[in-house]
Amino acid sequence: MPTNVVSNTCNLFCRSSICQHIKYVVVTGIVGVLIAVIIVGVSLEYCILKLPPYGNFPLLIAAITLLAYCEALHYGVVSIEKWDMNKYKDKFPRAYNCWKLVDTPEKVKKFLVGRQFFTIFVVFLISEITSFPGIPKNFAGMPSILVAILVQTGLPGVALTLTFGQLIGQIYVEEFTLPFLNLYGCNFVIRLALGAEYIGVCNFSWLLYFTTSRTVCRRVLQAKKTMHTSDRMDTGYTTYATDAKEEDRDNNHRRQLYPHNNNNNEVEIEAMSPTEKIRGPNFDLGIPDKPLNWFDYIKYFWSTCVTLGSLAIVVYGIKSGYYVLPVPPAAAFCVAVVGICILFVLEGLMIAIVETQYWDREDFKDYYPNAYWLHTIINQPDNVKRFIIGRQFCTVLTNFLLAQVFTFAGWKNTGLNDVIFFIGVKSGLVGVFITLAFGQLMPELLAAEFPLRFMNMWPSLIVGYVSLIFDAIGVGHAGWTIYYVTRRLCCKNHMNLEEKIESETVDSESEKPKLVRVNSAEILAMSIKNKENKQNVV
Repeated sequence: MPTNVVSNTCNLFCRSSICQHIKYVVVTGIVGVLIAVIIVGVSLEYCILKLPPYGNFPLLIAAITLLAYCEALHYGVVSIEKWDMNKYKDKFPRAYNCWKLVDTPEKVKKFLVGRQFFTIFVVFLISEITSFPGIPKNFAGMPSILVAILVQTGLPGVALTLTFGQLIGQIYVEEFTLPFLNLYGCNFVIRLALGAEYIGVCNFSWLLYFTTSRTVCRRVLQAKKTMHTSDRMDTGYTTYATDAKEEDRDNNHRRQLYPHNNNNNEVEIEAMSPTEKIRGPNFDLGIPDKPLNWFDYIKYFWSTCVTLGSLAIVVYGIKSGYYVLPVPPAAAFCVAVVGICILFVLEGLMIAIVETQYWDREDFKDYYPNAYWLHTIINQPDNVKRFIIGRQFCTVLTNFLLAQVFTFAGWKNTGLNDVIFFIGVKSGLVGVFITLAFGQLMPELLAAEFPLRFMNMWPSLIVGYVSLIFDAIGVGHAGWTIYYVTRRLCCKNHMNLEEKIESETVDSESEKPKLVRVNSAEILAMSIKNKENKQNVV
């Protein structure tokens, strides 16, 4: 009994406003100290990027600013794609011009793909400026092990990136969407991302996606092809039943999807997304059925060559010990492989969680038990937001570690042009291509198409728990502190406006979906598999 009382008391205290305010103060103070370490390290030229302080400081500010734009526009662009922006054209002309660039789901997808490249590139650049492998082991009188953990691994840069490069911009754009999109620079960043996608920087990721999906998820793809979609194209919803000609087939399909709910004649499925409507009734893996032109082949070819060439450079650089992280080559290879695998789960799980947020978990409880428990944990009140913040910390930390393995500051030029050698080898760009292809875009594409299978992997369950633990520690509280302190100064004139916009463009809380049944090929594939197994046993 006393143990239960103590446990309940601790639980209540951890959830109290007093504990939250303590975390705000403590975490903000820690972030302030880590930023001071960055200022000292850059001033004393301890950073990986060998530029004088008057070069590194402006570059760092520019990188943090670009990252803040990329992260905030991720939310902003997705939000306004369905808005009627004509009513805000006069008050927010630059926001209207941004909307015109991304006013269809296809344009939004292209922006998100291109944005991902710049996000990774900027994080790698920040890592080179805020990691100090050459700092004295007795820096500030600290023990050498503490210096290695807190300074040499890039933890100050992680705090700076998470707070100023990600969370603050995301919080502001969520609260003040149109004022943020009306800022100078948003239009330029959107065009920059669209340009990166246009030239095919990320096309190799699509090849990986096609190969992996057809190899690992072949049964789901076969189930998808058997699913009836003409109803969805006509009405925007999938409903089974009622047509005499197709009643037997649809009832059988419904029974396969939802064996525990066979008493009803009709099961309502969630509305089609705009992307599904664009795909049309005859689609394969969500890619429109149209032939590739010569420019598409060029993009796939050069993207493949660049990525595989980057992989060869990275393998040779690690084997030769040119990387930054102070570990032997064998350990560096392990860090690279494990880091990419962790990033794979972090990036894909984010998409899968958002994709299935309102799904009825009872429909896949028996088929995907790990996905069921993860869905149960994450979808408790406010846990989705907590998961996202904790996951961002893990993502930034993983990227910083990968940057120290994929950046070859010790590689000496042996005859190449200095600019080409720096960009191709020493800048970490080769690591950007590998991280983008294997650790980010491919898992995001797979998770978008197969969210239940992705969530059902046991590493996904572990990452979900770890992300919630990091948020509970308070890793993102400094961003909220700065937001609360500065929002009235920065956006005082827009507070009432955003409340009006939200009421006009977004359904009320009571109208948000609470529980939906989904027309999932993953569930159908597992039900067919179980049926076949039973028949084989008999």
